[in-house]
Amino acid sequence: MEKIGIVVDSGCDVGNVDYPLKVVPLRIFVNGKEYNDGEIDEEFLFENLDGEVKTSLPNPEAIRQVMLDFINEGYKKIITFNISSNLSGTFNLFRLISQELMEKFDDVKIVNIDTLNISVGSGLIVRKCIEYIHSGSLFEDVVEKSKEDIEKSKVFYVIPTLKYLARGGRIGKVKAMLGEFLKMKPVISVNKEGEYYTVTKAHGFKKSINAMYEEFLKFVSNKKFISIVATTGNSESVRRIKESLLEKIRDIENCVRAFESEVSTVLSAHTGPDLVGVAALILD
Repeated sequence: MEKIGIVVDSGCDVGNVDYPLKVVPLRIFVNGKEYNDGEIDEEFLFENLDGEVKTSLPNPEAIRQVMLDFINEGYKKIITFNISSNLSGTFNLFRLISQELMEKFDDVKIVNIDTLNISVGSGLIVRKCIEYIHSGSLFEDVVEKSKEDIEKSKVFYVIPTLKYLARGGRIGKVKAMLGEFLKMKPVISVNKEGEYYTVTKAHGFKKSINAMYEEFLKFVSNKKFISIVATTGNSESVRRIKESLLEKIRDIENCVRAFESEVSTVLSAHTGPDLVGVAALILD
Protein backbone atom coordinates (compact mmCIF):
# COMPACT_ATOMS: atom_id res chain seq x y z
CA MET A 1 0.00 0.00 0.00
CA GLU A 2 1.43 3.34 -1.07
CA LYS A 3 2.05 5.87 1.71
CA ILE A 4 -0.47 8.63 1.00
CA GLY A 5 -1.45 11.37 3.43
CA ILE A 6 -5.04 12.60 3.52
CA VAL A 7 -6.00 16.00 4.92
CA VAL A 8 -9.58 17.25 5.14
CA ASP A 9 -11.31 20.28 6.59
CA SER A 10 -13.79 19.54 9.36
CA GLY A 11 -16.75 20.43 7.15
CA CYS A 12 -16.30 17.18 5.22
CA ASP A 13 -17.85 15.12 8.07
CA VAL A 14 -15.91 11.95 7.32
CA GLY A 15 -16.57 10.32 10.70
CA ASN A 16 -14.53 7.44 12.07
CA VAL A 17 -12.39 5.68 9.50
CA ASP A 18 -9.58 3.12 9.57
CA TYR A 19 -6.93 5.50 8.27
CA PRO A 20 -4.58 8.11 9.79
CA LEU A 21 -6.13 11.11 8.06
CA LYS A 22 -5.70 14.57 9.54
CA VAL A 23 -8.57 17.02 10.06
CA VAL A 24 -8.11 20.80 10.01
CA PRO A 25 -10.89 22.51 11.99
CA LEU A 26 -12.98 25.31 10.59
CA ARG A 27 -13.60 28.09 13.09
CA ILE A 28 -16.71 29.38 14.79
CA PHE A 29 -17.32 32.60 16.72
CA VAL A 30 -20.02 32.57 19.39
CA ASN A 31 -20.84 35.92 20.98
CA GLY A 32 -17.40 37.26 20.10
CA LYS A 33 -15.36 34.25 21.31
CA GLU A 34 -13.45 32.10 18.83
CA TYR A 35 -13.51 28.30 18.88
CA ASN A 36 -12.13 25.60 16.63
CA ASP A 37 -14.69 23.20 15.22
CA GLY A 38 -15.03 20.43 17.78
CA GLU A 39 -14.18 22.57 20.81
CA ILE A 40 -17.84 23.21 21.58
CA ASP A 41 -20.72 20.78 21.39
CA GLU A 42 -24.09 21.10 19.73
CA GLU A 43 -25.88 21.79 22.98
CA PHE A 44 -23.76 24.87 23.68
CA LEU A 45 -24.07 26.04 20.06
CA PHE A 46 -27.85 25.70 19.89
CA GLU A 47 -28.27 27.44 23.26
CA ASN A 48 -26.48 30.44 21.76
CA LEU A 49 -27.61 30.13 18.14
CA ASP A 50 -29.86 33.17 18.24
CA GLY A 51 -26.99 35.29 19.52
CA GLU A 52 -23.99 36.42 17.50
CA VAL A 53 -22.74 33.34 15.67
CA LYS A 54 -20.33 33.42 12.74
CA THR A 55 -18.14 30.84 11.04
CA SER A 56 -14.76 31.24 9.41
CA LEU A 57 -12.02 29.50 7.44
CA PRO A 58 -9.43 27.38 9.23
CA ASN A 59 -6.41 29.09 10.69
CA PRO A 60 -3.80 29.09 7.87
CA GLU A 61 -1.10 28.02 10.31
CA ALA A 62 -3.19 24.99 11.30
CA ILE A 63 -3.32 23.90 7.65
CA ARG A 64 0.41 24.45 7.23
CA GLN A 65 1.26 22.53 10.40
CA VAL A 66 -0.84 19.50 9.48
CA MET A 67 0.88 19.33 6.09
CA LEU A 68 4.29 19.68 7.74
CA ASP A 69 3.41 16.92 10.21
CA PHE A 70 2.74 14.54 7.31
CA ILE A 71 5.94 15.60 5.55
CA ASN A 72 7.97 15.12 8.74
CA GLU A 73 6.41 11.66 9.10
CA GLY A 74 7.85 10.74 5.71
CA TYR A 75 4.82 11.30 3.49
CA LYS A 76 5.82 12.54 0.04
CA LYS A 77 2.32 12.34 -1.44
CA ILE A 78 -0.68 14.08 0.08
CA ILE A 79 -4.30 14.54 -1.03
CA THR A 80 -6.49 17.23 0.49
CA PHE A 81 -10.29 17.32 0.36
CA ASN A 82 -12.44 20.37 1.00
CA ILE A 83 -16.07 21.38 1.05
CA SER A 84 -17.23 23.19 -2.08
CA SER A 85 -15.22 26.23 -3.11
CA ASN A 86 -18.53 27.91 -3.98
CA LEU A 87 -19.68 27.61 -0.37
CA SER A 88 -16.40 28.36 1.39
CA GLY A 89 -12.94 29.80 0.69
CA THR A 90 -11.30 26.85 2.45
CA PHE A 91 -10.29 25.06 -0.76
CA ASN A 92 -8.43 28.08 -2.10
CA LEU A 93 -6.64 28.53 1.23
CA PHE A 94 -5.54 24.88 1.18
CA ARG A 95 -4.39 25.27 -2.42
CA LEU A 96 -2.25 28.33 -1.71
CA ILE A 97 -0.55 26.74 1.29
CA SER A 98 0.02 23.51 -0.63
CA GLN A 99 1.76 25.43 -3.43
CA GLU A 100 3.93 27.18 -0.88
CA LEU A 101 4.99 23.86 0.67
CA MET A 102 5.67 22.18 -2.68
CA GLU A 103 8.00 25.04 -3.56
CA LYS A 104 9.83 24.48 -0.29
CA PHE A 105 9.90 20.67 -0.54
CA ASP A 106 10.47 19.78 -4.19
CA ASP A 107 10.09 16.04 -3.54
CA VAL A 108 6.57 16.44 -2.09
CA LYS A 109 3.43 16.22 -4.23
CA ILE A 110 0.17 17.67 -2.88
CA VAL A 111 -3.09 17.40 -4.83
CA ASN A 112 -6.05 19.53 -3.73
CA ILE A 113 -9.54 18.20 -4.46
CA ASP A 114 -12.58 20.45 -4.35
CA THR A 115 -15.42 18.02 -3.60
CA LEU A 116 -18.05 20.51 -4.85
CA ASN A 117 -20.10 19.10 -2.00
CA ILE A 118 -20.52 19.51 1.73
CA SER A 119 -20.78 17.55 4.96
CA VAL A 120 -21.40 13.81 4.49
CA GLY A 121 -21.58 14.29 0.71
CA SER A 122 -17.90 15.24 0.87
CA GLY A 123 -17.25 12.63 3.54
CA LEU A 124 -18.32 9.76 1.28
CA ILE A 125 -15.76 10.84 -1.34
CA VAL A 126 -13.04 10.74 1.31
CA ARG A 127 -14.21 7.35 2.60
CA LYS A 128 -14.06 5.91 -0.90
CA CYS A 129 -10.58 7.39 -1.42
CA ILE A 130 -9.40 5.48 1.63
CA GLU A 131 -10.79 2.29 0.12
CA TYR A 132 -8.79 2.93 -3.06
CA ILE A 133 -5.61 3.31 -1.00
CA HIS A 134 -6.31 0.14 1.01
CA SER A 135 -6.89 -1.76 -2.23
CA GLY A 136 -3.35 -0.90 -3.39
CA SER A 137 -4.16 1.75 -6.00
CA LEU A 138 -1.26 4.04 -6.86
CA PHE A 139 -1.33 7.74 -5.99
CA GLU A 140 -2.24 8.94 -9.50
CA ASP A 141 -5.06 6.39 -9.74
CA VAL A 142 -6.38 7.31 -6.29
CA VAL A 143 -6.49 10.97 -7.31
CA GLU A 144 -8.20 10.24 -10.63
CA LYS A 145 -10.81 7.93 -9.10
CA SER A 146 -11.54 10.39 -6.29
CA LYS A 147 -12.09 13.18 -8.80
CA GLU A 148 -14.46 10.95 -10.77
CA ASP A 149 -16.40 10.29 -7.55
CA ILE A 150 -17.27 13.98 -7.22
CA GLU A 151 -20.09 13.60 -9.75
CA LYS A 152 -21.16 10.31 -8.16
CA SER A 153 -21.80 11.72 -4.69
CA LYS A 154 -24.85 13.72 -3.68
CA VAL A 155 -26.29 15.00 -0.42
CA PHE A 156 -29.91 15.92 0.37
CA TYR A 157 -31.16 17.55 3.54
CA VAL A 158 -34.14 19.26 5.10
CA ILE A 159 -34.32 21.62 8.07
CA PRO A 160 -37.23 22.97 10.13
CA THR A 161 -36.26 26.61 9.58
CA LEU A 162 -34.35 28.50 6.90
CA LYS A 163 -33.44 31.47 9.09
CA TYR A 164 -29.92 30.29 9.93
CA LEU A 165 -29.04 29.59 6.29
CA ALA A 166 -30.36 33.05 5.47
CA ARG A 167 -28.36 34.67 8.28
CA GLY A 168 -25.17 33.14 6.93
CA GLY A 169 -25.93 34.35 3.41
CA ARG A 170 -26.42 30.81 2.07
CA ILE A 171 -29.92 31.64 0.79
CA GLY A 172 -31.81 34.88 0.30
CA LYS A 173 -33.59 36.37 3.30
CA VAL A 174 -36.75 37.08 1.29
CA LYS A 175 -36.91 33.47 0.10
CA ALA A 176 -36.41 32.25 3.66
CA MET A 177 -39.16 34.51 5.03
CA LEU A 178 -41.57 33.43 2.31
CA GLY A 179 -40.81 29.77 2.99
CA GLU A 180 -41.41 30.23 6.71
CA PHE A 181 -44.70 32.03 6.07
CA LEU A 182 -46.02 29.35 3.72
CA LYS A 183 -44.58 26.50 5.85
CA MET A 184 -42.88 25.18 2.73
CA LYS A 185 -39.84 23.04 3.48
CA PRO A 186 -37.34 22.67 0.64
CA VAL A 187 -35.22 19.62 0.03
CA ILE A 188 -31.78 21.18 -0.36
CA SER A 189 -28.81 19.75 -2.24
CA VAL A 190 -25.62 20.94 -3.94
CA ASN A 191 -25.47 21.19 -7.73
CA LYS A 192 -22.59 20.35 -10.07
CA GLU A 193 -21.11 23.81 -9.52
CA GLY A 194 -21.04 23.20 -5.78
CA GLU A 195 -23.83 25.63 -4.92
CA TYR A 196 -26.97 25.10 -2.84
CA TYR A 197 -30.20 24.64 -4.73
CA THR A 198 -33.74 23.50 -4.01
CA VAL A 199 -34.44 20.04 -5.41
CA THR A 200 -38.13 20.03 -4.51
CA LYS A 201 -40.48 21.40 -1.85
CA ALA A 202 -43.11 19.97 0.44
CA HIS A 203 -45.67 21.45 2.82
CA GLY A 204 -44.46 20.66 6.31
CA PHE A 205 -41.42 18.92 7.77
CA LYS A 206 -42.67 15.31 7.68
CA LYS A 207 -43.67 15.54 4.03
CA SER A 208 -40.31 17.07 3.20
CA ILE A 209 -38.56 14.03 4.74
CA ASN A 210 -40.59 11.77 2.44
CA ALA A 211 -39.81 14.01 -0.53
CA MET A 212 -36.11 13.89 0.33
CA TYR A 213 -36.15 10.10 0.43
CA GLU A 214 -37.89 9.97 -2.95
CA GLU A 215 -35.17 12.22 -4.45
CA PHE A 216 -32.54 10.00 -2.86
CA LEU A 217 -34.12 6.93 -4.52
CA LYS A 218 -34.12 8.70 -7.89
CA PHE A 219 -30.42 9.45 -7.51
CA VAL A 220 -29.30 5.93 -6.57
CA SER A 221 -31.76 4.32 -9.02
CA ASN A 222 -30.80 0.65 -9.47
CA LYS A 223 -27.05 1.23 -8.98
CA LYS A 224 -24.84 0.01 -6.15
CA PHE A 225 -24.12 2.70 -3.58
CA ILE A 226 -22.85 3.56 -0.13
CA SER A 227 -24.77 5.99 2.04
CA ILE A 228 -24.68 8.12 5.19
CA VAL A 229 -27.61 9.45 7.21
CA ALA A 230 -26.82 12.52 9.34
CA THR A 231 -28.80 14.63 11.79
CA THR A 232 -28.30 17.56 14.15
CA GLY A 233 -29.70 17.99 17.63
CA ASN A 234 -30.95 15.27 19.97
CA SER A 235 -34.72 15.37 19.67
CA GLU A 236 -36.51 12.06 19.95
CA SER A 237 -38.49 12.66 16.75
CA VAL A 238 -35.35 13.23 14.67
CA ARG A 239 -33.70 10.18 16.23
CA ARG A 240 -36.65 8.05 15.11
CA ILE A 241 -36.52 9.55 11.61
CA LYS A 242 -32.80 8.73 11.36
CA GLU A 243 -33.33 5.14 12.46
CA SER A 244 -36.22 4.71 10.03
CA LEU A 245 -34.19 6.12 7.12
CA LEU A 246 -31.21 3.89 7.92
CA GLU A 247 -33.45 0.82 8.06
CA LYS A 248 -35.11 1.64 4.72
CA ILE A 249 -31.80 2.40 3.00
CA ARG A 250 -30.13 -0.77 4.30
CA ASP A 251 -33.06 -2.78 2.96
CA ILE A 252 -32.45 -1.50 -0.58
CA GLU A 253 -30.99 -4.36 -2.61
CA ASN A 254 -28.19 -2.29 -4.12
CA CYS A 255 -27.07 -0.70 -0.86
CA VAL A 256 -23.54 -1.89 -0.10
CA ARG A 257 -23.14 -0.02 3.19
CA ALA A 258 -25.05 2.63 5.11
CA PHE A 259 -23.57 4.59 8.01
CA GLU A 260 -24.86 7.17 10.44
CA SER A 261 -22.89 10.31 11.18
CA GLU A 262 -22.90 13.60 13.03
CA VAL A 263 -22.68 17.01 11.40
CA SER A 264 -19.80 19.28 12.37
CA THR A 265 -20.59 22.12 14.74
CA VAL A 266 -19.57 24.75 12.18
CA LEU A 267 -22.04 23.42 9.61
CA SER A 268 -24.74 23.03 12.28
CA ALA A 269 -24.42 26.78 12.90
CA HIS A 270 -25.84 27.33 9.40
CA THR A 271 -28.71 24.86 9.71
CA GLY A 272 -29.78 24.77 13.34
CA PRO A 273 -31.13 21.71 15.17
CA ASP A 274 -33.23 18.90 13.69
CA LEU A 275 -31.54 18.75 10.31
CA VAL A 276 -32.07 15.40 8.59
CA GLY A 277 -29.72 14.61 5.73
CA VAL A 278 -28.80 11.67 3.57
CA ALA A 279 -25.96 11.24 1.10
CA ALA A 280 -25.04 8.56 -1.40
CA LEU A 281 -22.03 7.72 -3.53
CA ILE A 282 -22.68 5.60 -6.61
CA LEU A 283 -20.26 2.69 -6.99
CA ASP A 284 -21.17 1.47 -10.51
